[in-house]
Amino acid sequence: MAVAQEKKLNEKWLLLANLAANTGHAMIWPVTTLHMTLSLGQSLTMSGLVLLVAALMNVLGSFVAGQLFDRWKPYPALLGATVVAFLSVGTLFFYNGWPVFAILIWTASIGLGGITTLLNAYATTVSSKNTRVIFNNMYIVLNVGVVLGTLVVGYLFDYGFSWLMLIAATLYLVLGIVVSIFFNVETTPQTSAVSAVEEADNDSLIADQVQEETKQEVTGHRPKLKMTALLFWIAGFLLIMYLSYMLWETAMATYLHRIGISTSHYANLWVLNGLTIIIFQKMISNWANKRNYAISVILGGLIFALSFLLMLFVGHFWEIILVFELLTLGEMLASPQVPAWVAQITPKEVSGQAQGFVGMMISLGRMLGPVYGGVMLDHGWFAGLFISVFAGMVLVNLGLYVVARKTKRKRA
Repeated sequence: MAVAQEKKLNEKWLLLANLAANTGHAMIWPVTTLHMTLSLGQSLTMSGLVLLVAALMNVLGSFVAGQLFDRWKPYPALLGATVVAFLSVGTLFFYNGWPVFAILIWTASIGLGGITTLLNAYATTVSSKNTRVIFNNMYIVLNVGVVLGTLVVGYLFDYGFSWLMLIAATLYLVLGIVVSIFFNVETTPQTSAVSAVEEADNDSLIADQVQEETKQEVTGHRPKLKMTALLFWIAGFLLIMYLSYMLWETAMATYLHRIGISTSHYANLWVLNGLTIIIFQKMISNWANKRNYAISVILGGLIFALSFLLMLFVGHFWEIILVFELLTLGEMLASPQVPAWVAQITPKEVSGQAQGFVGMMISLGRMLGPVYGGVMLDHGWFAGLFISVFAGMVLVNLGLYVVARKTKRKRA
């Protein structure tokens, strides 16, 4: 046992765990709104409220998992989160009527939030590669999972929701096996020769200052993450981005169904999204990794925002495909860079809380998105929905740009 504890986590097992987890995730969230509205007879607003609570539970799972990673034992924490997800999703195979469905989705969300945060925190401990490379690989594998999960959803949804839950539960069982065998390792983040190169990039000025500000909060045996201006605007960026993104996973699914686009066509949008990321992410990340984090994140955010403005002018499915591809480009530039950016500007002693912070902001966006989209679409305010999320994205990108430049000038 002592020998095992001295080993570092091998990236391939991290990626395999990430694949199993995200394939399972992809088989749950896209069909939650469809199952509630088409099978259980609930309104979009009620569906949004259920997903709001689910996202709140996800926030809770992320917060607890981040604390456990830094202050307790990551290995049993990840095993526990996996067991919660497995039992909740497995029970959905047998019981998925109303309101049991909502309760089980909420308990599953606690486990899913913990799994995501803990896998991201484990990623910061892999010392064999640059942190950006690790998170880019995690992002690519995540989207392989999205493709696989969405393909299963698209072609099996009509055969029954229960079968999707059985397959998802099996994936969480696989995750549990991988974690139990390969994740009982040393989790203290280490600086390797490769990560030293990372510290020499254009963001090192910002990283030095923010870490200096936050290190004063890391004392004794209870390290604490301190919120800085830069982290605040990153939080706003994640919140509005995933609020907007959640519209495609929830309310937009029903909207597209209303205008005559089938479930399989909707599923194909996500398959195309995943394939685009799998094929082009390496090229995008090679470009992004040569720039500081602010450039790639803000550029990606602005492109992401533009896709919602263009939704005002689409009327055919091929136009929706083009807009969705633009959204995907923005996602590719921004999403994998943010957790790596947060890892760089925060002390190693609070890695779990830092990645928990990322997970919590994403979950808050997912919490607000379904309710906001549901209310707007129930009232037919399509233009207002697209304009408002565009404006929100532009605002947080401007704020992030100003603070990042101000922080860099102050350090210089």
